Amino acid sequence: MRKLSRAAIRTGAAVGIALAAASANIEPSAAAGRSMIIDKRDGGGATRPMAQPQAESYMVNVLKDQRQLNKQPSLKQALNQAFNGGGKPTGGYKFKNHEVLHASSGDGQTSTTLFYFNNTDANTMTLFAVGEHVAGPKTRYKITVYGQAGTDFAQGKTISL
Repeated sequence: MRKLSRAAIRTGAAVGIALAAASANIEPSAAAGRSMIIDKRDGGGATRPMAQPQAESYMVNVLKDQRQLNKQPSLKQALNQAFNGGGKPTGGYKFKNHEVLHASSGDGQTSTTLFYFNNTDANTMTLFAVGEHVAGPKTRYKITVYGQAGTDFAQGKTISL
């Protein structure tokens, strides 16, 4: 049995990334360059950096635990937005001394909003809270899936932009 050359291994890895990107409906360059760390609920530690397919799988399991699988389509779309660099500022909110961004998707019935920040390494972001849009005249989001106790992003709190 012959060993694969380094070039063959790199080519195989690039094909794998492109296939993962295609299945996640994002650009291969975005999938190859960005990763997400997820801060677990209430300061319970952090995951290792993950590519979008792994972050999505992790978050779908969180939704299952919360019995909120109806949010799965909007979760996937919000993750696409975050991984493609489409997050929006949340005004003066900070978390761990970083400016907070949010990515949101969904209709008036079911929505998902991710709260995260870009790390010092611009290719890595940290997700720390997940909620949903609150209907009304102002732009508001309630932390409903999970958050971080003792912060503006604790479970049950509402963020107003």
